Amino acid sequence: MSRSFSSNFAFDIIQMVEYKEALGYKPSSYEWNLQNFDHFCLKNYPKATVLTREIVLEWCQEGKENRRSEYRASAIREFAKYLTAIGKDAFILPANWFPAPKAELPYLLTDEELSNFFSATDNYPSRANSPLLEYIVPVIFRLQYACGMRPQEVRLLKRVDFDFKRNTIYIESSKWCRDRRLSVHPELMALCRKYDVIAQSYFNDRTYFFPSQSGGAYRYNWLTATFHKCWKLSGNNNSSKRCVPYSLRHNFATRTLLRWAQEGKDFNVYLPYLSNYMGHSTFKCTYYYVHLLPEKLSCMDFMGSHGIIPEVSDEA
Repeated sequence: MSRSFSSNFAFDIIQMVEYKEALGYKPSSYEWNLQNFDHFCLKNYPKATVLTREIVLEWCQEGKENRRSEYRASAIREFAKYLTAIGKDAFILPANWFPAPKAELPYLLTDEELSNFFSATDNYPSRANSPLLEYIVPVIFRLQYACGMRPQEVRLLKRVDFDFKRNTIYIESSKWCRDRRLSVHPELMALCRKYDVIAQSYFNDRTYFFPSQSGGAYRYNWLTATFHKCWKLSGNNNSSKRCVPYSLRHNFATRTLLRWAQEGKDFNVYLPYLSNYMGHSTFKCTYYYVHLLPEKLSCMDFMGSHGIIPEVSDEA
């Protein structure tokens, strides 16, 4: 338990988070939102002991200002379900009461933008108080892009996750608690191996592959700030706020699909491999990327009715 709770709901919140963790869920999935709820109750309902409709709606409504209502609704719905499961009264917010905001389309980089960006990472300025940083930046973003990793996955990689003999990287307990092993191009693994030698000279007994100055893992805000700094140094369109570290994962997926389309690959055969490689929970998450591709992909056979509706024999 990494966060503290103080309201009258504190004990039940802690018990629910521990219960979810025992089922394999990450505490961070609920802790942040429920700590926010705990503070809200301390301020507005300090004597409340029952999760009422009024409390739930007011807290979720408060999140509208920063488009967090749907995330709050999901967390408080799970908490209410837990309370009722242990025999306590609680208002369970109906699903879709606060619909999720329509997500913006991901930013798809051009070849020139990618080239400029990685050139900027190669020339990232050195810092006396963090001498390893100039070696981390070119590798961490290339690794994320080439393997389609989520930002938190590449940040939290440990040295033991790398198998340089087999050219694989092990992703442990990522989103949806799905472990997976990634095959990595030998040239990229060779780059990682060179970096590893340099990193060992600075951190002889490090745990994380990309250690911060303290030896721990870098935080998400560091990765985001560093990405934007590289984007600015690249000379690319500085007004684009939609281009973020996660954009590298989106571009991996769309470029992989486009390459397969150009090579005439059978998507029905290959999409499950991409889904597993990226750690998607469902094929729907992978199919999402199809509509981001150029028009010629949407004209492929598998997108037509005869490609998705099975033939019916005359005897049927």
